[in-house]
Amino acid sequence: MKLTMKQITEGEDEVIIRYRQMNDEVEAIASIVQSSGKRIEGYEDGRQLFLLPEQIYYFESVDGTTYAYLKDMVCKVNDSLERLAIRYEDRGMFRCSKSMVINIYKISYLKSEPGNRICATMENDEQVMISRRYARILRQILKGGREDE
Repeated sequence: MKLTMKQITEGEDEVIIRYRQMNDEVEAIASIVQSSGKRIEGYEDGRQLFLLPEQIYYFESVDGTTYAYLKDMVCKVNDSLERLAIRYEDRGMFRCSKSMVINIYKISYLKSEPGNRICATMENDEQVMISRRYARILRQILKGGREDE
């Protein structure tokens, strides 16, 4: 695939995708461009922040409150794990347990654990356990496709 980029001094930024036939790669690129405006509203120390999904390592629900964990910050998020996993699935978010959603693009390495679980070490050195219920789905995603339950 050829990439052509041109800087402009005026006007609106624009992305043009030219393709012979629609395929997974073209669809993925289009999806990223179309969803680039999707930001997640978060709160930290009384400040309202707008986070990009790519900045987030994982979401965790604690006592009914959802938190977003970034490289060096934790923010409260007013959304459910289920909605976050569905809305940002195309940006790497994956439901890994009842109380967590991880960004698979922020995983450094994986280690199989007893009981068909997986321990994911994130880029920020946090370790996240992927439950056996979701481990099979993650393995399928990493192989290149998602197998529906």
